[in-house]
Amino acid sequence: MKLQIINTLGTFEVIGNFTSENTEIVKDRFNYLLDHYEEVVMSLKKVKKIDKKAVKVLKEISAKANRRSKILFVLGKENRIIAAAFNRNKANHIFRENY
Repeated sequence: MKLQIINTLGTFEVIGNFTSENTEIVKDRFNYLLDHYEEVVMSLKKVKKIDKKAVKVLKEISAKANRRSKILFVLGKENRIIAAAFNRNKANHIFRENY
């Protein structure tokens, strides 16, 4: 499934396969959002597939938000595919759902 990023009422939903082939799309889009907004909400609830490189990109986006004192909410802990990938790559600290 091709990757899409859709703005749904201020929540940017990542939909489809978030793999090494399209990590630059996600990285560029969320870097732009972090450059222009104080708070960004990312939903991974509709991701069908994720790989190690994609998790690395999410770690980089999260680190950029922290360095710039921006708030990045990452939703999708209930998606078993995401939860398993985050556990394997020790990335559970990225989840932030209390907004």
